[in-house]
Order: sequence, then C-alpha cells, then structure tokens
Amino acid sequence: MTFPSVFFVSLVIIGLPPAGADDPPEAPCETITLRRCVLEFERSTLLGTATTGVLQDCLVKPGDKVVAGQVLGRLHDQDLRAELELRAVESENDIDIRLNDAKHSQAMSKLKASESLIRRNLVSAEEFTTHRLEEQAAALGIEEAKHRRRIARMARRHVEEMIRAREITAPHDGIVVAVLKGPGESVALNDPVFRIVAADRIRVTGFLDVADSWRARADQVVRVLAEIPGVELPIEKEVFVGKVQYVDSEVNPENQTCRVVALVVNRDGLLRAGLPARMEIVIRDQPGTPAPTKDERK
Repeated sequence: MTFPSVFFVSLVIIGLPPAGADDPPEAPCETITLRRCVLEFERSTLLGTATTGVLQDCLVKPGDKVVAGQVLGRLHDQDLRAELELRAVESENDIDIRLNDAKHSQAMSKLKASESLIRRNLVSAEEFTTHRLEEQAAALGIEEAKHRRRIARMARRHVEEMIRAREITAPHDGIVVAVLKGPGESVALNDPVFRIVAADRIRVTGFLDVADSWRARADQVVRVLAEIPGVELPIEKEVFVGKVQYVDSEVNPENQTCRVVALVVNRDGLLRAGLPARMEIVIRDQPGTPAPTKDERK
C-alpha cells in the first residue's frame, strides 16, 4: 500500500536539476585603485576663547578622551563668581515684595473702612479719595518690587553667561592631542589653547584619472588599506570599508586628475592621520563585496 508513495518521491528526486546548474557565474568586482591617498581625521578643532584673560584651570591633558560640551579649561573668573553670588542673593530676596504686599493690605483695609463711612457721611470725599489713591499706590508698589526681582534674575543669568564665556568646552567628542597653554598664562582673543580630533572616522582623499572621473560617484563602496613603504606592519592587512562622499567636479589641468573624498569608520582607532593608503572604489557591487555596516553607511 505504501509503494506508490515511495515511487512518487523517487521520481521527484530524480527530476531535480543538478545543484547550482542555474546559478550565474560570479564576476569579479570592478574597482578603481588609487594609491598614495591622504588620511585625515574627519574633525580636527583648535579651541580658544571669546575673550582675553589668564588661564586659571586646565582640566585635561593630551590623550584624554572628551565628550561634546565637556569643560576643558577656564579663564580666571573669581571676580564674576563673586558678582554672581551677589546677584543670586538679590534675585532670591522677596522681602520687598512682601513689604509692599503688607502696605497694600493696610491700604485696602483703610479704603474699605472709608467706603463704609462715606455712605454714612462720616468721612469727607477728599479723605476717601486719598485712601483710594493710597491703595492704588500700594498695588503699584507690589508690581515695582516684582519688576526689580525680575531684573535681578536677568542680571544673574547675564553673569552666568559671562562665566560660561570664560570656559573652553569641547564642540564634539574626540581626543585631546595638544594643550597649548598652561595655568597662569595669558590668553588673547581666539588664541588656540586646546586641539581635539574626532578619531572615529577618517577622511580619505585620492586623485582620480580624468578617464575614471565619470565612473566614480557619491555613495559607492570603498575599501581602504594602509600602505607603508619600507616596512610590513599588521595594520596593512586591515581593510576599512566606507563610501565615497563626493567626486570633485573640477579637473586639475596639469595632471588631468580630480579629487575624490571618501569617509570610513576608523575601527578600533587603528588608522592614523598622515599614513599613506590605498583606496579601492567599487564601481559595481558584486557578490562577495563587503558591504558597509550600519555605522559605516552613516
């Protein structure tokens, strides 16, 4: 009873085509190779101050990792901090408001009494008018006291901003590579004090032959390998994958080349700015071509 089912399965197996018979042959990746490319950190920033003064604190040293917004150093600011303390006391003081509030309550009480007495002709109209004006003046006294407190709070915020202007903060994540001033040294307007670099991404600049300039374009995959002449290092076996940022539309008439710039993720910080490198631009993505990761595509 089971023989027909077995026979049917055998026929199906016999009828299968050989594995891989319809698979297209893999074609090699088509690439453009550029040598003697230049490696640079994606961001390299010299930091100074927006004012002149004397460097009071230097909070980092070369090699320290920093995050955006971190204070790296500050100019002398003891004078401003003393003023801030004064402004803080003024902005938090509400005695003037409470005093004028009490005066207003007193004036209101007198006015209510006058309203009751004037209906019985026990006070003159002039006296009633005086009591009403005193109540209005007391109400304005409360508004004036509140206004003075608002001004004190604004003055406090102004001093806080002046203190922040004497701080030197990191504009982006990175590594401190240079400290150019020390505590006690004078700093002029826009004098460089720190230099930080963002080493997590590397900008690779190469030069395309004019014949290849129309084949390369933005967002194509690139592979970058360090090529250090005269020595063999483990870094030369590492492949860094990224993508083309842009191809320059201007051709150098002297050597008939145009610039191409790519961005790659500096995995584990292995690449260093200034190293010579080779860049391979993948013109047509083929099976087996390493694709950039999610971070590398950003």
